[in-house]
Amino acid sequence: MKNEKLLAQLQQLSELLRPFQFGVGGSCLLWQLGLETSPNDIDIVCSEDDFAAICSELAAEYQLQEKASHSEYASKHFVRFSRAGWPDIELMAGIAVKTKGKIQRWQFNPQRCHWQNNVCWMPPADWLQLYQLFNRPQRVAQLRQYLVQLRLGTVN
Repeated sequence: MKNEKLLAQLQQLSELLRPFQFGVGGSCLLWQLGLETSPNDIDIVCSEDDFAAICSELAAEYQLQEKASHSEYASKHFVRFSRAGWPDIELMAGIAVKTKGKIQRWQFNPQRCHWQNNVCWMPPADWLQLYQLFNRPQRVAQLRQYLVQLRLGTVN
Protein backbone atom coordinates (compact mmCIF):
# COMPACT_ATOMS: atom_id res chain seq x y z
CA MET A 1 0.00 0.00 0.00
CA LYS A 2 2.73 2.45 0.97
CA ASN A 3 4.53 1.87 -2.34
CA GLU A 4 1.38 2.62 -4.34
CA LYS A 5 0.86 5.81 -2.33
CA LEU A 6 4.45 6.95 -2.92
CA LEU A 7 4.21 6.20 -6.63
CA ALA A 8 0.95 8.21 -6.82
CA GLN A 9 2.63 11.12 -5.02
CA LEU A 10 5.63 11.02 -7.37
CA GLN A 11 3.29 10.90 -10.38
CA GLN A 12 1.32 13.88 -9.05
CA LEU A 13 4.53 15.87 -8.50
CA SER A 14 5.93 14.95 -11.91
CA GLU A 15 2.71 16.05 -13.60
CA LEU A 16 2.77 19.36 -11.70
CA LEU A 17 6.39 19.96 -12.73
CA ARG A 18 6.08 18.63 -16.30
CA PRO A 19 6.69 22.09 -17.91
CA PHE A 20 10.09 22.34 -16.18
CA GLN A 21 13.50 20.70 -16.37
CA PHE A 22 13.71 18.39 -13.36
CA GLY A 23 14.26 14.83 -12.25
CA VAL A 24 13.48 12.72 -9.19
CA GLY A 25 16.47 11.06 -7.55
CA GLY A 26 17.83 10.17 -4.13
CA SER A 27 16.19 7.49 -2.05
CA CYS A 28 13.07 7.52 -4.28
CA LEU A 29 15.25 6.59 -7.24
CA LEU A 30 16.84 3.82 -5.17
CA TRP A 31 13.33 2.68 -4.23
CA GLN A 32 12.33 2.62 -7.91
CA LEU A 33 15.44 0.52 -8.66
CA GLY A 34 14.58 -1.93 -5.88
CA LEU A 35 17.49 -0.83 -3.66
CA GLU A 36 15.46 0.94 -0.96
CA THR A 37 12.23 -0.10 0.75
CA SER A 38 11.03 3.14 2.35
CA PRO A 39 12.38 6.48 1.11
CA ASN A 40 12.29 9.19 3.77
CA ASP A 41 12.01 12.15 1.39
CA ILE A 42 11.59 13.09 -2.26
CA ASP A 43 14.72 14.58 -3.84
CA ILE A 44 14.11 16.71 -6.91
CA VAL A 45 16.96 18.23 -8.88
CA CYS A 46 16.12 20.96 -11.36
CA SER A 47 17.81 23.47 -13.63
CA GLU A 48 18.83 26.74 -12.02
CA ASP A 49 16.63 28.57 -14.54
CA ASP A 50 13.53 26.68 -13.39
CA PHE A 51 14.20 26.74 -9.63
CA ALA A 52 12.16 29.86 -8.80
CA ALA A 53 9.20 28.79 -10.94
CA ILE A 54 9.18 25.30 -9.42
CA CYS A 55 9.32 26.82 -5.93
CA SER A 56 6.24 28.90 -6.80
CA GLU A 57 4.38 25.82 -8.04
CA LEU A 58 5.26 23.79 -4.94
CA ALA A 59 4.53 26.67 -2.53
CA ALA A 60 0.90 26.69 -3.71
CA GLU A 61 0.37 23.16 -2.34
CA TYR A 62 3.19 22.52 0.14
CA GLN A 63 4.60 24.28 3.22
CA LEU A 64 8.06 25.81 2.80
CA GLN A 65 10.36 24.75 5.67
CA GLU A 66 13.10 26.70 7.39
CA LYS A 67 16.39 26.15 5.64
CA ALA A 68 18.83 24.18 7.76
CA SER A 69 22.41 25.06 6.96
CA HIS A 70 25.07 22.45 6.38
CA SER A 71 28.74 23.35 6.59
CA GLU A 72 29.73 21.32 3.51
CA TYR A 73 26.81 21.94 1.16
CA ALA A 74 27.29 24.98 -1.05
CA SER A 75 24.49 24.54 -3.59
CA LYS A 76 23.09 27.72 -5.10
CA HIS A 77 19.51 26.68 -4.40
CA PHE A 78 18.03 24.33 -1.84
CA VAL A 79 14.61 24.31 -0.19
CA ARG A 80 12.49 21.79 1.66
CA PHE A 81 8.72 21.56 1.43
CA SER A 82 6.36 19.52 3.57
CA ARG A 83 2.73 18.48 3.46
CA ALA A 84 0.70 16.29 5.79
CA GLY A 85 0.74 12.66 4.66
CA TRP A 86 3.69 13.20 2.31
CA PRO A 87 7.44 12.67 2.60
CA ASP A 88 9.34 15.98 2.67
CA ILE A 89 10.30 17.31 -0.76
CA GLU A 90 13.85 18.59 -1.17
CA LEU A 91 14.34 20.75 -4.24
CA MET A 92 17.88 21.59 -5.32
CA ALA A 93 19.70 23.30 -8.18
CA GLY A 94 23.27 24.41 -8.77
CA ILE A 95 24.57 21.57 -6.60
CA ALA A 96 27.96 22.13 -5.00
CA VAL A 97 29.83 20.76 -1.99
CA LYS A 98 32.81 22.12 -0.07
CA THR A 99 35.51 19.48 0.28
CA LYS A 100 38.86 20.25 1.88
CA GLY A 101 38.36 23.96 1.34
CA LYS A 102 37.46 23.59 -2.35
CA ILE A 103 34.02 23.82 -3.90
CA GLN A 104 33.08 20.95 -6.20
CA ARG A 105 30.16 21.65 -8.51
CA TRP A 106 27.88 19.13 -10.17
CA GLN A 107 26.06 19.94 -13.41
CA PHE A 108 22.46 18.79 -13.83
CA ASN A 109 21.71 17.53 -17.34
CA PRO A 110 17.90 17.24 -17.75
CA GLN A 111 18.30 15.47 -21.11
CA ARG A 112 19.61 12.45 -19.19
CA CYS A 113 16.34 12.10 -17.25
CA HIS A 114 13.66 9.71 -18.47
CA TRP A 115 9.95 9.23 -17.91
CA GLN A 116 8.76 5.90 -16.55
CA ASN A 117 5.36 5.21 -14.93
CA ASN A 118 4.58 8.95 -15.32
CA VAL A 119 7.53 9.95 -13.14
CA CYS A 120 10.56 11.86 -14.42
CA TRP A 121 13.56 9.92 -13.06
CA MET A 122 17.20 10.93 -12.97
CA PRO A 123 19.69 8.30 -14.16
CA PRO A 124 21.34 6.13 -11.47
CA ALA A 125 24.80 7.16 -12.72
CA ASP A 126 24.04 10.80 -11.85
CA TRP A 127 23.11 9.84 -8.30
CA LEU A 128 26.25 7.74 -8.02
CA GLN A 129 28.18 10.97 -8.69
CA LEU A 130 25.99 12.95 -6.28
CA TYR A 131 26.31 10.42 -3.47
CA GLN A 132 30.10 10.47 -3.97
CA LEU A 133 29.99 14.27 -3.76
CA PHE A 134 27.75 14.14 -0.65
CA ASN A 135 30.11 11.58 0.96
CA ARG A 136 27.46 8.87 1.32
CA PRO A 137 29.57 5.68 0.98
CA GLN A 138 26.72 3.22 1.64
CA ARG A 139 24.61 4.76 -1.15
CA VAL A 140 27.66 4.82 -3.46
CA ALA A 141 28.22 1.10 -2.82
CA GLN A 142 24.52 0.30 -3.48
CA LEU A 143 24.50 2.15 -6.78
CA ARG A 144 27.89 0.80 -7.91
CA GLN A 145 26.69 -2.75 -7.32
CA TYR A 146 23.43 -2.03 -9.17
CA LEU A 147 25.24 -0.49 -12.17
CA VAL A 148 27.70 -3.41 -12.36
CA GLN A 149 24.80 -5.89 -12.29
CA LEU A 150 23.01 -3.82 -14.94
CA ARG A 151 26.08 -3.98 -17.20
CA LEU A 152 26.33 -7.73 -16.62
CA GLY A 153 22.66 -8.13 -17.46
CA THR A 154 21.69 -9.55 -14.07
CA VAL A 155 19.21 -6.75 -13.20
CA ASN A 156 15.66 -6.98 -14.59
